Amino acid sequence: MSSTDQEDSAPVPGDRLYRHSKRKQWGFAVLAWEKEGKRGYQFEDGELRIFAEKFYKFLEEAEAPPEQAARLLAKLGRASGARDGKADERQLTFDEQLQVFLEEFSEGFAGADWKDQHRGEGTARRLKRHRDFAVADAQEQLSHEALDGLIAAGDHAEVLRRLVEVVHATDLVTRAQAEPIARATPSAEFSAGLRTLLYGDGDFEARFDEFCRLTLEAGRKQLSWPLISAVAALALPEAHVAVRPTVLAKQAQWAYPRLRYSSKPEGRVYTRILTMARTVRDALTRAGYPPKDLLDVYDFMLVTLRPAAQKILAEVRRRNELQEESSEAPADDAEAEVEDEVEDEVEDASDEDESDEDESDDEPSAAVV
Repeated sequence: MSSTDQEDSAPVPGDRLYRHSKRKQWGFAVLAWEKEGKRGYQFEDGELRIFAEKFYKFLEEAEAPPEQAARLLAKLGRASGARDGKADERQLTFDEQLQVFLEEFSEGFAGADWKDQHRGEGTARRLKRHRDFAVADAQEQLSHEALDGLIAAGDHAEVLRRLVEVVHATDLVTRAQAEPIARATPSAEFSAGLRTLLYGDGDFEARFDEFCRLTLEAGRKQLSWPLISAVAALALPEAHVAVRPTVLAKQAQWAYPRLRYSSKPEGRVYTRILTMARTVRDALTRAGYPPKDLLDVYDFMLVTLRPAAQKILAEVRRRNELQEESSEAPADDAEAEVEDEVEDEVEDASDEDESDEDESDDEPSAAVV
């Protein structure tokens, strides 16, 4: 079974949400563990319930908006880890990721810092990380019209030369990753495959897989996600995303909790990754920080999920926890004040009753006629 076929197979602890079809009041749940023909599920109501195999059918996969799902997976995952004596990795949420981003780029994608460092806007000297230069280069050299003209003229060497030049001019792909096209043999079939990938009709998954096949045949080198995905991401940045495998798992924690990806580029896996990138883009837009294109989304992932960002994330979480504690404190104080007031009222009422009784004892008894 391939890695992509595993998406609908046996669940992995903490990777998706469930609900019991007969006990909706228990809330959402995550799989905590599976062993000896039994599964333990951690529910929202705080209970860890164990089910024999014949009862698995009652635990149905449940859908929730990505951000809510991430929070639930993190909360229930921590609860199940504590009960099982394991220190599970804390799940990332969108709010946390956005806070990490804003720690470095307070004005978001529209700010001068971001535009200078990542887009190269207003910069005279081009760097490999500058996306605007790379996009302009790709859209000029690999435009629909340019490819059609070169293919019609039979200049397939120029098609390949342009592709290599575009890829080498960016940091999306390393020199080693670009070897399959740098050492490829020009051909009419490869040129047509590139044109079809970018501007063809029909299912993109099939076009993606066909381009992988042609690149492998032309270059005789192992393919990588960065190389194959960068081609469309540079030429069509609003529609396609570049892929960096090292950040996929962490990004998927809230944006696509069930993501399964393969080590080799595949069309249907790319479709899932693209869906995840669009989810991130939409969340950023709703939060008031719309990215220019999916290259901004790619860089957002790298900036916030790189190893150096873990210290920032830890500080963000520490501040959030302190804020939660401080926001809960007034409520506790208010409740204490109410309780004190109630107790005072009860004591006052009790004192008044005792006073009335004392006064009645001092009064002369009514004469009996």
